[in-house]
Amino acid sequence: MKRTPGGGEGGRGEMTVPTGLDALALEDRHRSALEQAMAWLPEVAPPIGILVSGSIVRGNPHPASDLDIVVLHDAPWRRRFQRWFNGTPVEIFFNSEAWLRHSLSREIAQGRPVMAHMLATGATLLDTEDRLAKLRTEALAILERGPGLSPDALLRDRYAAATQVEDALDFRDEDTADARQVRALAVAALVRHAFLKGNQFLPRPKERLQVLSQSQPELARRLSAALQLPHSEALTALREASESLIGGAGFFEWDSGPETNLPL
Repeated sequence: MKRTPGGGEGGRGEMTVPTGLDALALEDRHRSALEQAMAWLPEVAPPIGILVSGSIVRGNPHPASDLDIVVLHDAPWRRRFQRWFNGTPVEIFFNSEAWLRHSLSREIAQGRPVMAHMLATGATLLDTEDRLAKLRTEALAILERGPGLSPDALLRDRYAAATQVEDALDFRDEDTADARQVRALAVAALVRHAFLKGNQFLPRPKERLQVLSQSQPELARRLSAALQLPHSEALTALREASESLIGGAGFFEWDSGPETNLPL
């Protein structure tokens, strides 16, 4: 175990840095960045749990990849930092246990479990009370279950995608910048619906079509064509993709049902 100086709010004098850090297969510059970041954390709040995640930790980084650090603490707030350590960008998420659980539940509804993925795939560096381990178990269960949208929620998402497609097809005679932007939004909406319809969480935006091609290659091919082909052919590909996925390419009849919750 190594000790690093630190006080922070309600300071505990110094923080014990687990030697588990040594087990991570990191480049020297990333290891130094992580050590510097961990030494800095107590200046904000005394950590009771620390987890590091991201493509650098998973071993498949890109040149602009950063380190993601989740810090569990006992204060009743959450806070996010973006800082440089040893030339490496680092995103740091300070959360109470209640805030972490709020993030997990909120992201399920959005179909994009960013925090759950960080917790499930990251490496624990500190967990003084095993509370982080329990949260990681919850995160793994969430990822295994999938988003589990209700039929009504899936219908609303289908309607949203159909509306985007209809807007894109309105530009049939106009190959403008707006036409291309709206077409890209329609493709994104269909990709989103394809994953949610299959009870799959949304992958990172930079790899969604690639991941979709593994389970629905023909749909992914048409959606890729809608982004890459000349305007007229791209619209044809978009229409075909929409019809195969949601059974139409525009307006359809539906009923949202009564909503009784008053707005906040």
